[in-house]
Amino acid sequence: MKGLYDALHRDHQRLDEVFETLLNRVHAGDEEAARETWGTFERELLAHMEAEESLLLPLFDRFNPEEAGTIRAEHLGIRAQLAEMGTALELHTLREAKVDNLIRALRQHAAHEEAELYPWADRELPKPAADRLYERLAAVVDAVKRSAHRSSTTRPGPQAP
Repeated sequence: MKGLYDALHRDHQRLDEVFETLLNRVHAGDEEAARETWGTFERELLAHMEAEESLLLPLFDRFNPEEAGTIRAEHLGIRAQLAEMGTALELHTLREAKVDNLIRALRQHAAHEEAELYPWADRELPKPAADRLYERLAAVVDAVKRSAHRSSTTRPGPQAP
């Protein structure tokens, strides 16, 4: 099914933009904005991995169980880093280098998936599973747009003197 690779790759690009925003906010020392971005970052990344784990990896297991296991192990490591960083953010101990290391690891993981898993999915994923994956990705993007709209309409304006 042509286009699935592109859709998954675009989702990685969208996530990468959130990663960059988080890194920039941590770099600027804006803890409130970093916490806000962190919530988006964590939700979107977990939703992306969950979609892969529930819709792609069970079928990929039949094709290449070792590679599917490697991707699952990478996801476990990412989840552990997310938990550690979330705690550090709440304790006001999150450092830019830690965020940068996670982003570097996420980019390597994305390249790994795009080299093996996504081309396979583009060629081999049955249409019903591909349709569910498209729907999941679209639902995450819609949720992000709704959340961004709510954030922009609920922020207080300038205060009168």
